[in-house]
Amino acid sequence: MKIRMRYVIALCCVSAILALAQAAGLEGTWITDGVPAIEAAKKAGKSLNGLAEGTRIKFKADAKKGKLSGTIDQLNSGKEYEIQDGKLTDKTFTFKSVEVVGLGDSGNFNRGGGGGAPNSPPPAISWKGELTDANTVTLTRLSAAGDPVGMPLVLHRAGK
Repeated sequence: MKIRMRYVIALCCVSAILALAQAAGLEGTWITDGVPAIEAAKKAGKSLNGLAEGTRIKFKADAKKGKLSGTIDQLNSGKEYEIQDGKLTDKTFTFKSVEVVGLGDSGNFNRGGGGGAPNSPPPAISWKGELTDANTVTLTRLSAAGDPVGMPLVLHRAGK
């Protein structure tokens, strides 16, 4: 009986370590396939019209607390978002993205058509993600009811 109990405890410890390692694997910079083309076009002073979506996400993971934070840069539009309320569970995670609006942009709230009062902050966007493998993350936007909306966004670990 003691051997079985030790086996169960050891198995639980190994499972917890693996879960923490996978969550910590999310830490870092992730990009969509369109980022190199957008960066090249910006450097050359060319138009970004017609280019694939370029998104860069910097995740900060606290695997011990199961928390996720970071930033999202939409390179096509120049918008930046803050990751809030991020939660990690094994290989999956959820978070909300909130547009970062500078002090000079106070009159431009509601750009996203959030339907709020004038000068109210842009609405938060809910996301669900999965670390599909060591170098791939798949993100799905969620509706207010928690249902998937649109096509998933696939990101790859950025090279150093």
